[in-house]
Amino acid sequence: MPDPALRRWLFLVLVVVSTVAATAQLWSVLRIDGVGILEGTILFLFAILFAWIVSSFWVACFGAWSRLGRTQLLPLKSGPAPGLTASRTAIIMPGYNEDVTGVFAGVRAIYESVGARPGFDFYILSDSTNPSHWVAEEMEWQRLRRELGDNIFYRHRPQNIGRKAGNIQDFCENWGRLYDYMVVLDADSLMTGDTLARLVTMMDANPRAGLIQVPAQLVGRTSLFARILQFSSSVYGPLYNAGLAFLQQADGNYWGHNAIIRVRAFMAHCGLPKLPGKPPFGGEIMSHDFVEAAFLRRGGWDVWMAPDLGGSFEEPPPTISDFLKRDRRWCQGNLQHLRIVFAQGLKMPSRLHLVMGIMSYLSSPIWLVLLIVSAVEMLGVKPHPAAVFTNTWVGGIQPALPLSLSHTVDLLPLVLATLAVLFGPKLLSVVLLMRDPQALRAHGGLSAVLRGVLGESIFSTLLAPVVMLQHSWFVFNILAGIATGWGAQQRQDRALPIGFVIRGFAAHTLIGVGAALILYGTGAFGWFVPLLAGMLLSVPLVWLTSSLELGERLHRAGWFLVPSETQGLPVLERAHTLAAAQGPQVDARQLVLEDATVRGLHLALLADTPHPPSSHEKLQQLLDSARRRDTSGFSREDWTALLSDAESLKALS
Repeated sequence: MPDPALRRWLFLVLVVVSTVAATAQLWSVLRIDGVGILEGTILFLFAILFAWIVSSFWVACFGAWSRLGRTQLLPLKSGPAPGLTASRTAIIMPGYNEDVTGVFAGVRAIYESVGARPGFDFYILSDSTNPSHWVAEEMEWQRLRRELGDNIFYRHRPQNIGRKAGNIQDFCENWGRLYDYMVVLDADSLMTGDTLARLVTMMDANPRAGLIQVPAQLVGRTSLFARILQFSSSVYGPLYNAGLAFLQQADGNYWGHNAIIRVRAFMAHCGLPKLPGKPPFGGEIMSHDFVEAAFLRRGGWDVWMAPDLGGSFEEPPPTISDFLKRDRRWCQGNLQHLRIVFAQGLKMPSRLHLVMGIMSYLSSPIWLVLLIVSAVEMLGVKPHPAAVFTNTWVGGIQPALPLSLSHTVDLLPLVLATLAVLFGPKLLSVVLLMRDPQALRAHGGLSAVLRGVLGESIFSTLLAPVVMLQHSWFVFNILAGIATGWGAQQRQDRALPIGFVIRGFAAHTLIGVGAALILYGTGAFGWFVPLLAGMLLSVPLVWLTSSLELGERLHRAGWFLVPSETQGLPVLERAHTLAAAQGPQVDARQLVLEDATVRGLHLALLADTPHPPSSHEKLQQLLDSARRRDTSGFSREDWTALLSDAESLKALS
């Protein structure tokens, strides 16, 4: 199947045929009692959702096909040997109130991995609004330049205008024309020097490539939840990524980080509009990456995924709570795409990417409504009288047998098909691992992989109803016009206090209790047990999976192993070593007042990026307090005002 269009048409046919067959099977069951409004609603919602899950199944199947057939998933020229290039590349790390130690440890680990390769400059682009973070970043940047080289740059914006997309836009406007390419990272991203060099040579050799996305492997966290995510990413991720690359080809997508971008193409086509109206559907586009990929394709540039390149990593959220908190922002950003998906000039694959992102959140309330309607339908079914079946034999009459009608047997093929769709990709992933002895050993061997897949499957089954309820609540709030901000993410491992978990997930438990009481004793109860179990166990599930101790114990017992643990990962180990070597953090704000060297650095950088002035009277009060070293009552706003005013700081000298 060399033609991408033929692959996509085959994929569409398979999804449609599978959905029609499953929906027809359900209709054959529902029509026994007559098809009314409830039954029609069930059929409609089921068709949408089955198409959604079966599309992932067929993506995985195409991934397996491409792997087994050794299909070239990135048909680009490789270019000259890495390092033999005159191109200039900016590696940019946007940040917003991030952990300073972790961010700069990651930048240094990447810098050292790049080594002496020419043509790379590093930019730390800070939007931090916390004054302590702001000054600490300046100090860490100065230390990096002193110890590593002068091709590491730092810029602080006084206001987080446009969020990450605005931060990158500011870089392009000020320094973009100095570079051929930029590699966009996240605060927890890591990439190896070899991968970065290969990306540059690929862009050099393929002048129509506007962006190459390298899927990031999840690594580096210790909590049980994070380790399960890392295992899933390592075992299942390559299969899905191969399927996507096989189908997308040059119509790929952008995931916001760990990708190389042709700066000229990005500057020409990726300016983001401000949507009319107020948030959550209006204002700045929050999920910018899908839109930027769509705009690159509209401008005639190719967008590729490189699933086999490797050397691309990021850290997962440490707990279910942090995972869902991040999803709240993504949900709002993806639902904004409802206003973009029909934009003029977008290519059909780009529209499909936007639709898939929207459905990743809309599917939850659709599932919830389907479950409610199905429960109402099941509770309203009246028991049928015994049916009498007779059959005339050649030699006589078969005795009449009273049998009660049941939908269980009729639904069994549909249940089995759904299980195959949900769990088939996991089995395919195991099969592919078994064909690669080295990869299998890197995951602890076959028994460890099977044990991990079983444990992950149980966990994901219990987590699914929790996520469904939470995403449904997100969508409801957004439709009600309630917007959310985009604060700093929690990226460090932490064990959640039980009280915090109870407050956050008691509602899930109560919903499960209520649903169980309504359904108990009815014929519908057995069908809902897996969903009810996840709701009823939501509090212990969230609490236990946040445990670092439990994560470490299972690691030692050989559960959820990934290659970065069994074989080592130098760039990750270096970043963790650097972060661990840092001593206790001092109050960097106070150092500006007390240390002339720190104050001089801050003033020099302040001259390059002037900040909005505060009132003279307010500044005079703050200055008087600073002279008396009486800053204990300063608010964040007070510190920001004082540290933003060069004249006041000079008066302290």
